[in-house]
Amino acid sequence: MPPVRREDALFSWFERINGPVWGDVLDAGTGAHSLGWVGSLPARSVTAVTVEAWRMAGLAEVAPEARVVLGEWTDPTLLHGESFDQVLVDYVIGAIDGHAPFFQYGFLERLRPHVRGRVYLVGLEPQPRDGGVLDEVCRVRDACILLAGHRCYREYPRTLVAEWLERTGYRVIDTKDFPNRVGPRFVNGQLDVAMRKVPLFRDPALRVAMENTIADVRARALDLGEVTWGADYVIAADVG
Repeated sequence: MPPVRREDALFSWFERINGPVWGDVLDAGTGAHSLGWVGSLPARSVTAVTVEAWRMAGLAEVAPEARVVLGEWTDPTLLHGESFDQVLVDYVIGAIDGHAPFFQYGFLERLRPHVRGRVYLVGLEPQPRDGGVLDEVCRVRDACILLAGHRCYREYPRTLVAEWLERTGYRVIDTKDFPNRVGPRFVNGQLDVAMRKVPLFRDPALRVAMENTIADVRARALDLGEVTWGADYVIAADVG
């Protein structure tokens, strides 16, 4: 699960790279945060894709002028024949595994015919497996997701995603890392996800044990306060 972001830093970087002309923009995996930014751009048109029907009404309120499309990129008819000047891929690579397992390996290729200009990609470096308490927070979160029968986010490093882009017919023009400052909001957000999964465990004793584990990890992680841990990254790539 991505940490709370600094959209001003990430999206402002895209604005500096791009300049004032945006043309037709596609938000390839939209949410309220990314659509709020895309909808504020001086674009000729904005199209946004979501796989989650429950988001549709809220997204329409975030950017009333945008066209919000319900669909899955595994569907070959999605946006058939359409292309865009600028395409935002905002944490999509990490989220794909929850909706279309293993499709992240083909997603950038699937997107390629729809890009006539540039891709702006936001990702999260795989969270550090350093044995510390924040690492434990993420391990507990993922354990609860799996024990509930659901799939975890699967993040990939910037270097690998940049290599996928190059192999798929894009030309990477710039990248940047943004170290994350994380604190109570991050800790509580990740462990609240874990707690929501616990009622789905089959074993009542395991539910109780996991609730106790979450409480213990939460207390120790909150004692850290705010620290620098992990990083987001951005990539700008033109079509080759």
